[in-house]
Amino acid sequence: MRHKPFATLATSFAVLATVPQIAAADAALIIVQSEYESLPDVSGAAQAVTLAQKLEDSGFTVTSSLDQEADDVRDAVQEFREDAEGGDRVFVYIAGHMVGGPRDSYLLTHEADRPNAVSVAGEALAIGPILDVLGEFQGQSILMAAPAGEEVAGTGLSDTFELEAPQGVTILTGPVDRIIRVANEVVLVPGLPLGEGLDGGPGGVTATGFVSNVVPFLPAGDEGRVVIERTEQSPDDAFWVVARTMDDEEGYSLYLEYFPRGAHNQEARAALRQIEDNRANRDETAEAALNLNQAARRQVQRNLALLGHDPKGIDGIFGPATRAAIRSYQSANNFTVTGYLSRDMLARMTAQADDRAEQLEREAAERQARQEREDRRYWEQIGQGRDEAGLRAYLDRYPDGLFSEVAQDRLDDIEAAKRSEAQAQERDFWDRVRNEDKPGSYRAYLDRYPNGLFAQEARARLDQLSQNQQNEAQMAAAEREEQTVAGNQVTRLLVENRLVSLGFDIPEVDGVFGPTARRAIRRFQSSRGLPVTGFVTQETMVRLLAAF
Repeated sequence: MRHKPFATLATSFAVLATVPQIAAADAALIIVQSEYESLPDVSGAAQAVTLAQKLEDSGFTVTSSLDQEADDVRDAVQEFREDAEGGDRVFVYIAGHMVGGPRDSYLLTHEADRPNAVSVAGEALAIGPILDVLGEFQGQSILMAAPAGEEVAGTGLSDTFELEAPQGVTILTGPVDRIIRVANEVVLVPGLPLGEGLDGGPGGVTATGFVSNVVPFLPAGDEGRVVIERTEQSPDDAFWVVARTMDDEEGYSLYLEYFPRGAHNQEARAALRQIEDNRANRDETAEAALNLNQAARRQVQRNLALLGHDPKGIDGIFGPATRAAIRSYQSANNFTVTGYLSRDMLARMTAQADDRAEQLEREAAERQARQEREDRRYWEQIGQGRDEAGLRAYLDRYPDGLFSEVAQDRLDDIEAAKRSEAQAQERDFWDRVRNEDKPGSYRAYLDRYPNGLFAQEARARLDQLSQNQQNEAQMAAAEREEQTVAGNQVTRLLVENRLVSLGFDIPEVDGVFGPTARRAIRRFQSSRGLPVTGFVTQETMVRLLAAF
């Protein structure tokens, strides 16, 4: 549900008069709750504008409240109570979700969420105190109520809205459209007794309490009363005057909501665009005042990525993708969505990203420790690489494991020993196969020497090439991504130094990404649960920058 705080309408409605308004002796109160945070929205807001104007035309001082919180609604009731002192007659109109309780009935305010008998006092307006005020004007007081009629009551409350009228008080209940029609065609018609008007007037409204067939609510011809003359205005025009008087996003947005095809739509939208442009300029200026250098901007992008808002790069340039990521972060964290940074937002984002980085590193440390335990345990299981089969099984499972270099060296020694024992013809054939390093060459060797000295090496290499072919698309994509993320030697030096600082061995830090650097990258990716490609993807770069 949406809620837009709205200034007390009595202040805004005052601008609708075309001649100075003379203080009236009568008081009116309009309270409408149409937009709820948790309950279904209901109608009644637009009708409140025309009803307020009609009451002012009839000489009432109007206090109005639309979609306000409970405390603000109670303030409006207090203002109405003060206006009513010394007056001749009083009128009250309430609309929205209403419930009954054991001692009172209530109009639920916008923050209500199925209140129970205990919580209702903080989420609603009690009707009893309003009836107390009306009871002081016997024969000249009317309460018109338009309950939404939906099931919203919690424990100890009832969805049946019933009021007992004090002596001399008239209570009219019914749907919004019927209540407003009765107000215009019966109650606020000078000289028309209520009983007579209801008998021959619009149906669908229930009347209880004082209903006279003789005494009208307004005297005939408004005898002895000041009548405010006003030029004729449509509800559309009347609300537009209110919006122009407020001259802010709230007023123009409300106008477009209540009159989506109104005569002033283009003006309202133009005003909203101007307000948005002005805000964007202010927001852009506020971000510029932060004086973020490129390193700080990269840090912002790193923070956004860590928090799940992808800036599409860590380059220190705030392009469309970074702006979109900032807006996504703002929306998720209840900031005004502008696409620009503020000092408060920057501080909160940095704290959240640091917490997230610390959490990821804790998880990475636990994962790496677990992987190393499993690595060592498997090395023990295969007899610490005492035979060729065990060594190949270890490298198949842990190609970049803790003992991968030892295992590969031992396999190289085994192969060298085999070469020395092999007949010259088989050795020459194997040398050509290794130089070509193609699946067809290894198959040709196995066809010729199915039980040859190098058969195990041939089968192992065939499996590896097959697996590489399956991963070719992923590896190619990762390699292309690396060109964007770490395509220059300066960035590659940064990556290598970062890996060394995290304990990954790179004997020669030169920004070239040789075999040992690729192995270190793969080990880092494995320790962080990332796709193991050996290429520096954006996700890899973000985690490198977040690691400590």
